[in-house]
Amino acid sequence: MLNILKKYNLYIFLILILGVTCFIYSPGLLGNYVFDDAGNILENKKLAITSLNWNSLSAAFWSGGAGPLGRPISMLSFALNYYFTGFDPYYFKLTNLIVHLINGILIYFLSLLIFKRLNIENKLKMGLIPYLALIVSAIWLIHPLNLTSVLYIVQRMTGLSALFGFLMLVLYCYWRSHEKNILNTILTFLVMLACFLASIFSKESGLLFLGLLYWIELFIFQAKDLQQNDITIGKSKLVTWLWYVVVIALLGIVYIAFPYLSSPIAGNRDFNTIERLLTESRVIFYYLKMIFFPLLSDLSLYHDDFTISKSLFQPITTIYSIGGLLVISIISLIYVKKYPLLLFAWGWYLISQLIESTFISLELVHEHRNYFGIFGFIILIVYCITQIKNNKIRSILILAGSVYIANFAFTTWQRSEIWSNLVDQAAYEATMHPQSDRANYQMARIYMKLMVENPAKREEYAQQAYYYLQQSKKSYLPSNGAWFGELHLASEMKWTISEQTIQELQQRLAFRSFLNNNIGFLSAFSDCQIKGFCHVPHDQAILIIAAGIDNPHVNDDVRAELYKLLANYFVSVISDYKKGEEFMQDALRLKNDVNGHLLFSQIYRLQNKLILAQQQVNLAKQLDSKQVWFKEIAVEHGNIEQARENIGKKIED
Repeated sequence: MLNILKKYNLYIFLILILGVTCFIYSPGLLGNYVFDDAGNILENKKLAITSLNWNSLSAAFWSGGAGPLGRPISMLSFALNYYFTGFDPYYFKLTNLIVHLINGILIYFLSLLIFKRLNIENKLKMGLIPYLALIVSAIWLIHPLNLTSVLYIVQRMTGLSALFGFLMLVLYCYWRSHEKNILNTILTFLVMLACFLASIFSKESGLLFLGLLYWIELFIFQAKDLQQNDITIGKSKLVTWLWYVVVIALLGIVYIAFPYLSSPIAGNRDFNTIERLLTESRVIFYYLKMIFFPLLSDLSLYHDDFTISKSLFQPITTIYSIGGLLVISIISLIYVKKYPLLLFAWGWYLISQLIESTFISLELVHEHRNYFGIFGFIILIVYCITQIKNNKIRSILILAGSVYIANFAFTTWQRSEIWSNLVDQAAYEATMHPQSDRANYQMARIYMKLMVENPAKREEYAQQAYYYLQQSKKSYLPSNGAWFGELHLASEMKWTISEQTIQELQQRLAFRSFLNNNIGFLSAFSDCQIKGFCHVPHDQAILIIAAGIDNPHVNDDVRAELYKLLANYFVSVISDYKKGEEFMQDALRLKNDVNGHLLFSQIYRLQNKLILAQQQVNLAKQLDSKQVWFKEIAVEHGNIEQARENIGKKIED
């Protein structure tokens, strides 16, 4: 029995680590959808598939609107979740956890192959290396910063992208570590290519794994063969060419980024590219703090309260951060020959931030952006501890490290407990981040929900909701959610709707940066008005919906969506079909899309202009090359046929 345990103890430890990870995350599986989950999953009707036929799967696959590629593999995984378990968030989160565990296993094998290569001088006992890889995997699996990639459902995109990316790296390291022939080389690179494509079609950050693969070759394998001889191209060493490519890549990034530097403030952001780059220098150090010293009070779903850097000295920490980045980079380069793993870890982290933390106009701070970036630091620290010759110092560090890792686990478990209840999570976020617009707005929404569910405390909860809406308005660079929330609250409670609130909202929509969530807010407001739940005077409601059309920061796609909302409002509330047609023509002129033609068809159908309605359906079908809208097109076609039958019956009567 002891011999069996000794033979398989490595796998026992791995299973134990996976089990501990499951235990830590188990409370959070009981939590609900949060933040962008609703827009990407719950409101995407194409994910609600009822059969596994080709049309349904294809529609779900191509239904994504996030990122330039649509992230189809992630969207398909959400659709399959729905098919088997409905929209129960528990099973969506459980799937994310399974993805995370698989990634932890891949981290183990990647670490194992890297440590074996680093041990070319046999400074470590070979039997120790698998356990070092287990430690790396354990730290990565339980790190508190990785929680949002598991319990924030929509970030399965990050987890899946990492899964295929890590698999590609493992395959490459295995291929580099063993004897090769033409057949296994071809097969390996074909599978690697498939993994790479799957990674970028899960999320665009998968592109970075190509850079990480390159970094592994440069610093781990160092362009040497299995006998540690330099690989050459002609008369030059391959490693020299690899360094040339690094320089060329850096110049290429600068070249790509240069046009962005002179761009004005983006239509959906409160900062320009220069301000973003300055701010991200501070964000990097904020991330580093959470990587090495993760405090529960710092970790959050929302970081919209992070102050934007307006110059090198505003705030003063901007110049310090830029200086710190330069110092760390220079030191890493100076000592690259003596301590190559130092530059490996630092470069690995910077590469992992290239897409989401540089010049592309994304939001400033999100924790899931560190999901695969922290791996290099863990490898560095674990390996460095093994190189300490003084047994006493090494023992002290191992003991301290054990406490340190246990603290990681405890912090992640605490976060998981907080995430297990939507009310507790909202209250915690609002308490820890009082200047966060999203945290305060979410707290207000929770109280508005409680207000409806608990009539006995209706007034009390309404006052709490109003309080948090006002806090949201006072937060750092608030979006318009609090103003829309106040209109909904006043309508629900039969309060007098504030004229000041309406005017402020119109002004904000007309002149301020038009954030992405404004379309969602306006759509919900329009539906509320149409259904009669909201009681803003219709002339004021129209001014609110139309306010953004002349906003100088609004692009044609957003302006088209505003025209669609106006068309729907005029038809549904005022029955003004002429105006509805005019607005739809404006919308399609700006954005010729399937949804627009279907809406136009509905407007024509309601007027019994069935030939024109069918023409719009035909145009929608022509545009729907990937058959994403096949259900909606079939439904509208059926509605037109039903309308024809009804007209025929009336004629007969």
